[in-house]
Amino acid sequence: MDLFNKVVEYVDASFKGKKPHFERAVFWMEKFYPNFTEADKIAAYAHDIERGIRGENEGDYLNPDILKRHSEGGAKIIGEFLEKNGADTETINKVKHLINKHEIGGDTEQNALMDADSVSYFETNAEMFVNEKAPKEGYEKIKEKFDWMFNRISSEEHKVFARENYEKWSKALEAYKK
Repeated sequence: MDLFNKVVEYVDASFKGKKPHFERAVFWMEKFYPNFTEADKIAAYAHDIERGIRGENEGDYLNPDILKRHSEGGAKIIGEFLEKNGADTETINKVKHLINKHEIGGDTEQNALMDADSVSYFETNAEMFVNEKAPKEGYEKIKEKFDWMFNRISSEEHKVFARENYEKWSKALEAYKK
């Protein structure tokens, strides 16, 4: 079994099932980064591994300390997994580099992953935030998350791919406005 498929099995097992968000993040990362490699593919699929291992941080989505712990923890977790599965040092370092900044961006490649994460979020996760999280956590908290996820997209060209879903789910979220 190739390395990417091992990562997919590991991530899916950590989340107790397949997550379309990861597949779409791979799709968008390949579209946004012209020099797409296996390391990019692995990072895009595994970028949220920390949440699969340690669990979700309900309601504290934008806390900078939690975002940092999530990114750095995910880089460490997948780095160890890749090492145990015979990945070369260059691949391990690149995957860790990408995941380490996938929430806030950094260089061109890290920004491409951050953008792919956001576009995929609006395609695959925003509906669940509206239907499951908003009733418990309220309009403001989820709207803040939506706005942050959209506004962090580093490229105006990439925002085009998220805008329709951002607007659609923001409108649906208004049902929870007080």
